[in-house]
Amino acid sequence: MSTSQNIATKENKDTRDNFFKQVVDQTTDIGNEISCALKSTKEITRRASMLSTTAKIEANRAGDVGRNFLVVSESIDELSRKTDDVLNKMKEETIQEIENISKVIKTKSISIQGNRLTNLALTNIRLVDRNLFERAADVRWWATDEILINSLLEENDSKFNDAKYRLGVILKSYTVYYDLILCNSDGLCIASAEDKFRLTGRNFSDKPWFRSAMNTKNGEDFGFDSVHKSPAINDDFTMVYSCKVHEDGDPQKRVIGVIGAVFKWKEFVQRIVHDTPLLPEEIDKTRILICDNDGTVIADTKDRILQQNIQFTGRDELFKKEKGFEIVEKNWHKKLVCHALSPGFEGYKSENWHSLIIQDMDDDSQIHDFSNSDNESLETVNELISNLSEETKKAICEIEKINDDTHVLSLNAAIESAKVGDAGRGFSVISTFMSDLSKTTSSITSMMDSNTEKKLSELYSFISLNSKIIRGNRLSNLSFTNIDLIDRALYERTADVRWWATESSILRALNEKTNDAKDFLTSRLATILKFYTVYDNLIVCDTFGNVIAKGSSNSIGDGNVKEMSWFKNTLEENEKEYGFDTICKQQESGMSTNLVFSSKIHKNGDASDKVIGILGIMFDWERFIKTLFDQTPLRENEIKSTNLLILDSNGDVLSENKSNTFTFDSDLLHSLDNTKNYQIIPSGDSEVIVAQCKSKGYEGFSTGWHSVIIQPL
Repeated sequence: MSTSQNIATKENKDTRDNFFKQVVDQTTDIGNEISCALKSTKEITRRASMLSTTAKIEANRAGDVGRNFLVVSESIDELSRKTDDVLNKMKEETIQEIENISKVIKTKSISIQGNRLTNLALTNIRLVDRNLFERAADVRWWATDEILINSLLEENDSKFNDAKYRLGVILKSYTVYYDLILCNSDGLCIASAEDKFRLTGRNFSDKPWFRSAMNTKNGEDFGFDSVHKSPAINDDFTMVYSCKVHEDGDPQKRVIGVIGAVFKWKEFVQRIVHDTPLLPEEIDKTRILICDNDGTVIADTKDRILQQNIQFTGRDELFKKEKGFEIVEKNWHKKLVCHALSPGFEGYKSENWHSLIIQDMDDDSQIHDFSNSDNESLETVNELISNLSEETKKAICEIEKINDDTHVLSLNAAIESAKVGDAGRGFSVISTFMSDLSKTTSSITSMMDSNTEKKLSELYSFISLNSKIIRGNRLSNLSFTNIDLIDRALYERTADVRWWATESSILRALNEKTNDAKDFLTSRLATILKFYTVYDNLIVCDTFGNVIAKGSSNSIGDGNVKEMSWFKNTLEENEKEYGFDTICKQQESGMSTNLVFSSKIHKNGDASDKVIGILGIMFDWERFIKTLFDQTPLRENEIKSTNLLILDSNGDVLSENKSNTFTFDSDLLHSLDNTKNYQIIPSGDSEVIVAQCKSKGYEGFSTGWHSVIIQPL
C-alpha cells in the first residue's frame, strides 16, 4: 500500500482563512483579467465602428464606385454590434459568476467553521453525559453497601465509625467527589467521608437532594440536586446525587436513610470547556459554555456560572435541534453560535442541557439559514468555476467567429479597392486597418483563452486539494474525539475495580467460602450489573483461579480461570493497583473483543495485607463501541461509505464498523506518527482518506490505541 500524501493535521485558522481568501483573490484576479481583455476588445470595436463611419463617407464620396464599400461599412456596423452584445453579456455573466463564487466560498467558510465548532460542542456535552451516568450508577450501588446499611440499622458510634471509614475508602477511589454523606431517614448525617467540611451531625432534610431521593419510587432510582453554589463545600459549585438506603439493600423493604454524593461539578466541567481544542488565535474571541434549558449558565470559560442567562434571537428554535449553528447579532456585533443538545448515555440524560460555543464574527458576515449547511464539500465552488470556464470559452468562441467574419470582410474590402483603382485608395487604407484590428482581437482572445483556462484550472486544482485537507482535518478531529471518549470511559473502570475489590461481601465469601456467603456475593455482583450497564460480568476467584461467584450466569469464567491472561497478569503484577487486558477471539461472525479490568483482593480490604483473590470485571466493549460509532457525527451521505476502527498499539483491529470494501493494512500505522493526522492513499481506481489519532490518555490511564476513520474520496 503506497502513500500518495501524508499530512499531519496542524490545522491553523490563518491557513484555513488564507485558503478562502486565496480562492476569492484568485477568482477576482481572473475576473479582472477578463475585464481588461473585454475592455481592450471593446476599444477595438469602437475603432471598428469609427472605420465604418469613415467607410460610409468614402463610399458616398466615390459615388457609384463606392456602392460595394457602403455594403462593407454596414457589415462592419453589424459585426461591431454583435461583438458589443457578446462583450456586454460576457462582462455581466463574468461579474455574476465571480460574485457567486465569492458568496459561496464565504458561506462555505462559515459552514465549515460552524460544523467544526458544533462537533466540539457535541463532544463536550457527550463527555458530561457519560460522566454523569457514572455518578447516577455510583450512588445507587453505594446505597446497597452492607457496612453503610448496618450503621443505619444499629446507630451506634462503632457502626458510625465503620460507615465513616467505608465512605473514606470510596472517596479515595473516586476522586471526583468532594464528600459522601450518609443520613438517616430524618435527614441527620451520621457519617461523612471528609472531615474538613464538618457535615456529620448536620440535618439535610430540607435539601433538594435529600427530598429528591425520598420522593423516588425506591432505591433503584436516584435523586438529584442540579448545579448550585454550596456554602458548606468551600462555597464552590457542586451537584449532588442521592439515593434511598433500604433495609438489607432490598428496595422492597423499608427506607432507613439516604446517601448523598457531592460531585466536584466546577472542577469537572470547567476542565472540559477549557480543554476544548480551539486554535490559539480563536481563544480570545470564543466563549464555551453549557446551560440548562432555561439558558442559565452552568459551565463557562468566562466564569459566569449561575450568573447569566443566555439570550439571543432564535435561541428557542436552535435549542430544539440536536445540533446546529447560526449567525446572530448581539450588541451590534455578529456572533457564530454553535449548539449541541445533550444526547444522553445508557438511558441517562443530563436534564436537556445545551452545549454552546460562541465565536465573534466579521461584522459583514451574512445572517441566513444554515440548516442544510453540513456539507463541507467544495464541489459547489468547483461547479461554479467550471461554469465560469465554460461560459468564458463560449463567449471567446463567439468573439473569434465574429472576428473571422471581420477578417474576411477586410479581405473583401482590399479586393474591392484594388478593382476600382485610384478611387479605392481610401478603402485600401480602411481594409488594412480592419485587418490589423482583426489580428489584435485574435491575439487578445487567444491570450484570454489560454490565461483564463490555465488560471481556472489551477484554481480548480487548488480547491480540490484543500477540499481534501478540510475533510482530512475534520475526520482527524473525529478520530481524536472517539479515542478521547474511550480513554475517559475506561479510566472510570479503573476506579470501579479498585473500589469493588474492597466490597465486604467479596471479602466474606473468600474468607468463609460458605454457600451462603457465595450466594450473597452473587446477588451483590448482580446488583452492580443492574446499575452499571456497561459491564458484561463480574468474577471473583481465589488465588488458585477457582471462581467463587459471578454476577451473570454467562459462560465467561466458568470453573477455573487460572489460565486466563487477565488472572495471571494481575496475580503476577506487583506495582499497578489494577490490571487491564484486551482479549480477542476469532469467531464465525468475526473478531470478538473483551476488555477485562482486574484487581487483587486483599485481606480485610487493606492493600498492605496478603492477597486472597482476584476480581475481574468484563466491560461490555462491543455495546460501548457500537454506541460510540453510531454517535460519531458523520453526515447522512457518509455513513454507508465510512469505516470506523479502533486499533491496538500493534495495529491489530479491535473493533470495526465495516462500511466499505477498503481493508486497513496494519503496516500503514507504522508510517503514521503519534499526532492527529491523515493520509490520502490510492485504493483501486480511486483514493481514500485514512485519518487517525493515538490515545493521549486521561488521568494517567492510556490504552495506547488508535482511532481510525477511512472514507473514500
